[in-house]
Amino acid sequence: MARKRGPVDVVDRVSDAAPVPAQPAPAAALPGPRRRRQPKFIALAVVLVLLGGLGAVYLVSALGQQVSVVAVASQVTYGDPIAREDLVEVQLTADPALQPIPWSDVDSIVGMFAATDLLPGSLLTRDHVTGNQLPPEGMQLVGVGVPMAQRPATPLLARDEVLLVPVVLAGGGAEADGQPSPMEATVVRVGPVDLAGARVVDVLVDGSDGPTVAGLSAGGLLSIILVSRG
Repeated sequence: MARKRGPVDVVDRVSDAAPVPAQPAPAAALPGPRRRRQPKFIALAVVLVLLGGLGAVYLVSALGQQVSVVAVASQVTYGDPIAREDLVEVQLTADPALQPIPWSDVDSIVGMFAATDLLPGSLLTRDHVTGNQLPPEGMQLVGVGVPMAQRPATPLLARDEVLLVPVVLAGGGAEADGQPSPMEATVVRVGPVDLAGARVVDVLVDGSDGPTVAGLSAGGLLSIILVSRG
C-alpha cells in the first residue's frame, strides 16, 4: 500500500534542490572626465578667424583694383612717330604679370617712335616704343622692289630679319666672282602689290651696303630670304 506524502516530505524535497545563485547588481555608470576649457586656445582660434576674414577682404579688394593705362587707339607703323591721338586711356585690373605704361606717363610717349607695328586695342609697353628715329645711326633705309618669285610666299612683317641675295642672270649680269655677298637687313615696312605682282619692301641695312642694295634693286637683281621673326 502506497504511503501518502505529507507536508514534511514536500519541504524535504525543496530543501534538497540546488540553491539558485544570486544575480550581481548592475554597476553604476561612472561620470566621464570633465574637459577643462583653455582660454588661450579659444582666443587663438578667434584671432585666426579674424585674420582669415581680413585676408579675404584684402584679396578681393586687390583683385578688383582698377588702374589707368595706355592703349593703342589707331595703328602706328614700325618706325613712325606716335601722336597723342594714337593713344587712348583704358581701365585695367591690376595684374603683376602685365607691365603696361601708366596713363600718367602718356605725355612722355608722344613724339617717340614705334619699335614695332602698334595695333588698335593693344596695350602699350616700354618695349613697344623707342626714342630713336629710323634709320638709326650707321644704318640706311632702302626700298627694295622684288617680284613675286624673288620673295617668300609667307608675308613679311616689320622687324623680320632677312637676307638680300644678289641674283645672277643667265648669260648676263654681274660675274660670279665680282658679285656682292648676301647682305643682312631688317624689314621696316611692306608696300602693296603692284599690277606686275612686285612689292616694295623697306629695309634697314648697314650704311656700307645701302648703295649696293639700291643699285641691285633698281635692276630687279635681289631676292629676299626670311631668316627669323623680329
